[in-house]
Amino acid sequence: MSKKPPVVFIAGERQHAGKTVASLGVISALCKKIDPKDIGYFKPVGQEMITLPNGQKIDKDVRIVKEFTGLDMPDMGILSPVRVISGVTREYISGNNQAEITARFEKNIHETMAALAHKKIIIAEGTGHPGVGSVVGLSNARVANMLDAKILYLVGGGIGRTIDELEVDFSYFSHHKSKVAGVLFNKVLPKKLDQMKEIITEGALNRIFPEWDPKLRVFGHMPIVKYLNNPSMQLISKSFRNHRAIKGGKSAGAWHRACRKVKIISLDFENFSPERALRPRDIAVLGAASHRRLKKVIDWNNAQPANGKLGGLILTCASDKMPDAAAEALVADSSLPTIAVMQDTAETDAMLYKCFNDTKIQLYDKLKHEKIVTLFEEHFETEKFLEAFGL
Repeated sequence: MSKKPPVVFIAGERQHAGKTVASLGVISALCKKIDPKDIGYFKPVGQEMITLPNGQKIDKDVRIVKEFTGLDMPDMGILSPVRVISGVTREYISGNNQAEITARFEKNIHETMAALAHKKIIIAEGTGHPGVGSVVGLSNARVANMLDAKILYLVGGGIGRTIDELEVDFSYFSHHKSKVAGVLFNKVLPKKLDQMKEIITEGALNRIFPEWDPKLRVFGHMPIVKYLNNPSMQLISKSFRNHRAIKGGKSAGAWHRACRKVKIISLDFENFSPERALRPRDIAVLGAASHRRLKKVIDWNNAQPANGKLGGLILTCASDKMPDAAAEALVADSSLPTIAVMQDTAETDAMLYKCFNDTKIQLYDKLKHEKIVTLFEEHFETEKFLEAFGL
């Protein structure tokens, strides 16, 4: 009987902890040591679906990994075996056949594992925080156990807060008798990187959490990468259901560039100075009827070099009449991606806050993927990782 491939289960402290980025980075590191055809990937439990041209629904992270890694993934459908879409949890809880549904989900996961059994290593990407999926009997801990996987755990950079978070989540994994191989510290402030490496060593980690056998490994300290988790205007536009794109931005690249911060322009025309208020890649937000301030923003942006331009412009309180033809012509002649939205400034700000906090890598984010590959080349302990997983 052939040896089962080791399974790496990538879990994190919360949603948007960086699990997909870690999957991409780990795979990029492995591809330098192992033939890509020998590396498997799947998302056992998915929550955010996309529809493929053939009508199949899969978790969108499966599509992202296929796009950027070049792994052999001919049947993406089988790589997204459990799809917890809207209504599934409600029906599960209110029904009387929970055990039957969970058993069916488990069967799907085992079929995926059987399809990947010829690989030398399998990356299984978790979803949300460690307990997510419990509502249908498939928490991250339970799925990791089903796969006989070792967990690579992602936790945010810091010292006190990080240890506190590990205390909670390691207790959960310990309760479920899951196997944790080690930790990858993620999104560390660059100025705190050396301090964190000095203080939270493997020795310190195992003194604080002595119950793990084999001992916990530290697989790296990953600094925050500028703009890696920031949305583009293309992604932001999808957050507004009732929006109108105005064809500023003379290339797709302008719409796909990660933005920096949101700047709400509330000063009147006389006191508003783009030079003082705005920075490269910022999103300027102002009312759709603000003609003079709009012109001031566009004129200033047009005068900036390519690397100094704004990320985009959002015109609020839009209607059939606003922005008018003159305003639209101003934008159309500019290099500034612009959308007009019906929401007022406060509603727009709230939606942008959510978008900035929930951003995931997109299919067009080639530059972001290059940054991820470089990040893992510089900061991921590949040899230690291979040893921990018996490769």
